[in-house]
Amino acid sequence: MEASQFFSHIQKARLIPHSLVLEHVSPATRLLEKRRQMFEVQEALDLQKLEFAKKEEVLKRREEGLKRKDIELQESLIRFSKFLQESDSKRSRALKKAADERKACEEKEKEVDQLLHLVEDLRTQKEEAQAVLKSNIKYQHYLESVLEVTPECHEINDLIARHATLEASNQDLKEQQRQAGESTEQVRAELRAFTKSKTDEVLHLNTSIAALKKQLEALEQEAYALEAKKDQQLQAATQKTLTHGQVCMSTDNLFSRCRQKSSVARGDEKSPLRQLDIIGNFISDLEAMKDLPHPGHKVAAVS
Repeated sequence: MEASQFFSHIQKARLIPHSLVLEHVSPATRLLEKRRQMFEVQEALDLQKLEFAKKEEVLKRREEGLKRKDIELQESLIRFSKFLQESDSKRSRALKKAADERKACEEKEKEVDQLLHLVEDLRTQKEEAQAVLKSNIKYQHYLESVLEVTPECHEINDLIARHATLEASNQDLKEQQRQAGESTEQVRAELRAFTKSKTDEVLHLNTSIAALKKQLEALEQEAYALEAKKDQQLQAATQKTLTHGQVCMSTDNLFSRCRQKSSVARGDEKSPLRQLDIIGNFISDLEAMKDLPHPGHKVAAVS
């Protein structure tokens, strides 16, 4: 009997009322019945423990068997993994070797192509050199003919060296001519610049002279105006001086006549203003004397 069935049976037994089981027994009998039930329960528990122990033993043996099988399986997996790793390593080495050989073949093919191109280029250069040699052989014949009529040169190289010397001299002369032309052009440019500078300077000076002439004309006109004004002022001053002299002479003449006609003794006055005051006083006295009631009195009038 399993544990679940046992506990289910016990629970069902507990559901039966005590009045139905031990309804007509004494308390001692009831106690014995309780003990008997407890003994039965204890026996059932012991039996269940034995069954559990047996099952546990069986499970332990199964677990140990599974552990052994698991260990064997792990060892098999390890061996298989090592086999796979070795296979992968061999495969990788084989693939790498094949790739290296393929790369080496490609490099060799490229090298062969380059060599073929080089051979083709050399063949082309050879053909071009042969064509140049064929076209220049006439110059060699010409140099040999020139060498026959040139006693100072004994070999073609002497002619070539002589030609190189003359060519260098010609280049030097051309360079000197070019430098002389550049110098001449530079001198011409400097002359043009100098001429332009002096022309500009002359134009500037002419402009300055024209401006100065205008200033001189303006100053001359101003001087003429000042001279005319000065003449006018001088004439006015002369006229004033003449008028002043005439007034002074007239005043002095009148003053002298007043002194002669007046019965009042007066000193010799030189100031025209003072003389005019005296003349005015004399005339005032004459006017006052005319108004006096003395018809028989004679007063000498100033003629």
